Amino acid sequence: MRITLDQDQWDVSDDQLVGEALSEVSDRADAKHRLVTSLKLGGRSITDRDLQPLLLNKLLKEVGPIEACSQNIPEIMAHAAPTIARFASTLKAEAQGFLMPLRATGVIPLALDRWFGQLADYVELLQTSAQNSPASDDLQAVASWIQELLEARSIQDPVRLADILEFEVLPQLASSPHES
Repeated sequence: MRITLDQDQWDVSDDQLVGEALSEVSDRADAKHRLVTSLKLGGRSITDRDLQPLLLNKLLKEVGPIEACSQNIPEIMAHAAPTIARFASTLKAEAQGFLMPLRATGVIPLALDRWFGQLADYVELLQTSAQNSPASDDLQAVASWIQELLEARSIQDPVRLADILEFEVLPQLASSPHES
């Protein structure tokens, strides 16, 4: 079965699983610091929602050839910079909103847990960005205060949470490399 990734083409066994073939496509793109951005199986466009076990466990001869296009990861990240900066601003504003309730009432807002999830997404974006640009000590600092936040959350310490947010997180978000 023919597989095409951008300008590269190669053949694999028709009896190979779709999941195995897609892993190879992804690995080849990754080796060139690229990310697969569009995918067709047997001429049909596929999205990430289609990548379910039922499809991944089919044989290539059941679905047809694979056509994939990729983009340079640094280029993707450069285009994403304004969105990442807006995301950092949103995280910063929400963190500022937690300070008074944490300090005044001592009650940890339920929304803080959702915010932690969004913060994890933001850190993942920073890590992706750092992998494709000169390494930054910022990620080390981020990892340090995230651990402190999680420890404060686990022991239900609202004052410590507020202190870490105000004196560690907010300054870091303000100095984000993606902040406009």
